[in-house]
Amino acid sequence: MSVLQDLRKFVRQHRGCGVLTIHLEPPADTAYSIEIGCRACDTALCCTVDAAAAAWDLTHTDLLLALN
Repeated sequence: MSVLQDLRKFVRQHRGCGVLTIHLEPPADTAYSIEIGCRACDTALCCTVDAAAAAWDLTHTDLLLALN
């Protein structure tokens, strides 16, 4: 599963719980960090995204949006 799909899945699963928190680390030369947390469930999804994964997600998201 891609990073974007993982994030969307987490948000879909927890959006009914209440407040989701998001923490992004500033991009470094090769990667950045994303953390989404659910306050109600006290669970979090933490991802470190490298430049190649981010580019892949953006490219494929744009292609999927173009098809719709």
